[in-house]
Amino acid sequence: MQEFIDMLSKVIFFAIVATIVLAVVTYIAYKVREFRKPKVSHGKSPVIGEDGSYLDPMLFEKYVPQKRTKEGEV
Repeated sequence: MQEFIDMLSKVIFFAIVATIVLAVVTYIAYKVREFRKPKVSHGKSPVIGEDGSYLDPMLFEKYVPQKRTKEGEV
């Protein structure tokens, strides 16, 4: 029984160490990806009106659904 407990404790230990190593590697990969991302500033800033308020986007019209009527009603 003692051999089983020793083996189980080693498996748990290595699983914890592997999890921590994978977390560090993932974080480093995330930071490298963020560093390599191109810094584009045009088109990302909000449109500000003359009075300083933000304007709604002008590319699309806002869709407002109309009330449905049953067949035969006006």
